[in-house]
Amino acid sequence: MLFKETGKHVGGQFLAYWKSHGGLAQQGYPISEEFQDISATDGKTYTVQYFERNRFEYHPEFAGTGNEVLMGLLGVEATKGRTFAPESPVAITPNQSYFPETQHTLKGSFLKYWQANGGLAVFGYPISPELLENGYLVQYFERNRFEYHLEFQGTPNEVLLGFLGAQAAKTNGW
Repeated sequence: MLFKETGKHVGGQFLAYWKSHGGLAQQGYPISEEFQDISATDGKTYTVQYFERNRFEYHPEFAGTGNEVLMGLLGVEATKGRTFAPESPVAITPNQSYFPETQHTLKGSFLKYWQANGGLAVFGYPISPELLENGYLVQYFERNRFEYHLEFQGTPNEVLLGFLGAQAAKTNGW
């Protein structure tokens, strides 16, 4: 499929994943074609494609499973060198969760978005507390950054993913 807006193609497993995981609203437009890249996580070469809000990675070792396409660890990459103090455990309720794996809390609109859009399998664990950055309430996850947009309160765009795909592509010179 060709996207006129960026002149980039998306096909195969990446197109299927894009369509089944929020499409344009959640992933943004493709900003690269597929290419081979060495993973900073495990040193292996994967087929990847950058989107405005994510980097898709094809993992042949998971062929035929729900993990065949994974989002890159862009939240981890974006926060490299930053340290976030652990949060104290809280009681688990419908409006908040605590993750002992990373010692961070997920609550309110961010928790609802995380639960409704793939949770742990798609975004990974929270790796920061809620923070104010550039006038927005944000929270980092292993695979992305959630942004709370007050101007869209009460709409499906109240929580949006950060443009970490575009940021990572620019950082890497693509």
